[in-house]
Amino acid sequence: MKEWSISGVTVLTPEDIASGGGLEIKDNKIEKIVRDKPRTALTLEIENGVLAPGLINAHDHLLGTYYPKVGNGPYENWLPWDNDLKSAPVYQERQQIENRDLYLLGGYRNLIAGTTTVSDHIPHFVSEQFLDLLPMRALRNYALAHSITSFALAWGEGVEVEYQKAVKNDMPFITHIAEGFDPETARDLKTLDGKGGLGEHSVLVHGIAFTEEDIRLIKKKGASVVWCGDSNVFMFNRTANVGKMLEEGVNVCIGTDSPMSGGLNLLSEMKFDRDYFRKAYGRALSDEEIVRMVTVNPARAFRLRKFGQVKPGFIADLTVFADRGKSPYESIVSAELRDVMLVVIDGKPAYGNAEYSWLFDSLKLKYQRVLIDGAEKVIKGDLIGLMKRISRAVGFKKELPFLPVEFDV
Repeated sequence: MKEWSISGVTVLTPEDIASGGGLEIKDNKIEKIVRDKPRTALTLEIENGVLAPGLINAHDHLLGTYYPKVGNGPYENWLPWDNDLKSAPVYQERQQIENRDLYLLGGYRNLIAGTTTVSDHIPHFVSEQFLDLLPMRALRNYALAHSITSFALAWGEGVEVEYQKAVKNDMPFITHIAEGFDPETARDLKTLDGKGGLGEHSVLVHGIAFTEEDIRLIKKKGASVVWCGDSNVFMFNRTANVGKMLEEGVNVCIGTDSPMSGGLNLLSEMKFDRDYFRKAYGRALSDEEIVRMVTVNPARAFRLRKFGQVKPGFIADLTVFADRGKSPYESIVSAELRDVMLVVIDGKPAYGNAEYSWLFDSLKLKYQRVLIDGAEKVIKGDLIGLMKRISRAVGFKKELPFLPVEFDV
C-alpha cells in the first residue's frame, strides 16, 4: 500500500498533545509523528481535528447486537435477565436475522463510533467464522469463561485450564464476574482466585459485587476490570465501585456490553460513565482518564502491545474527531456520531467524512456513500445492503438508534 499521511490535526498520543502536526503511515504502521507538514505525496489535510488512537471497546457481544433494550430489573444476577431476554418478542424478532448479519451489525455499530477494536466475549467456535467479514477489528486471541458461578454457561474448558492457556500463550483470560448480588455471585472473586484464575492475564467484566477487599486483591494480582456502567445500571440499578478501583490503581477499561442491555455505542458509554461517576462520587472523572480507559488501558489488559497509542512502529488504528474547542480529551468524550471525521484500521481508511472519498480512491479502496446521523459519510463494505437484508428478515423497515443510516427498503 502507498505511504500516506494526515496533517493539520492535534495529535493525542494520549500521553502527549501536539497541535498543528500530523503523522505518516507506511503499510499498516505509524511511520512517524511530525510537527510540521508530512513529506508523503499523498496527504489528507484535516482542519479542526483531533487524531487519537482508535478506540477499544473492552466488552461487547456482537451476536447480541439489536434494539431495544430488554429487561425489568433490578435483577439478582444475570440469569433472570437472560430469561427475560429469551422470552421477549424482540428476541424472537432478532432470531429471524442471520448470525452473519448480526455480526456485521455489531461491527458497523462500533466502527461509526470511532471504535477500531472490540472484545467480543463469546466462544471461538461461534465467532471465528465471522471475524474476517467485519468492517473493524475484533480480538482473536483470548481464553475465556462465561462466568464463575455454578450456573455459568459452559464456555471454555474451565477456569483452571483456560487461565493456564492464557499464561502459556500470553493472551487475556476474559470472564464475567460478580455480576449480581446473590451469595454465590458475591463470592466470585474468591472462587476465581481459589481456582488459580486471578492474575495479570485476568480481564474481569462487571464486578458489581466487588468489595474493597476484593479490589485490593485485584490490584495485588495485577488483573484488569471492564466497566459497563450503562448496562449495569439498567440491569441492576448500580455498577462497580470504580472510584475505589481508581484510588487503588486498578487498570480499568470501558465496555458497552450488548445494546440490548447497554449503551448505544462507546461514545454514549463514555458520556454515561462520566455523568454517573460525578453523581456517585461527587467529583469529576477526568476526560483524560476516560480516554485512557478506551485506549491505553484496554490495550494493556488485552496484551495488545502495538495498539492503544499513537507512536512510531505501532499499528495504524486511528480515529479523528472534530475539535470541539475545549481540550482534545473533551473532544473525544463529548463526541457525537457526526463528530467522527475519519477512522483508520490497519493503515487503511475504513470510514470518514464524504469529502475524504478521494483518499479511498487514491488508495484503491472500495466504499459506499451513506448518510449517518444526518452527515454525509463514506464507509467500507455494504452497510445499506445490510440494513435492507435485516429489514426483509424481520418483515418491516428496522431502524436502529445505534446505526442511524438512511436507507430505503
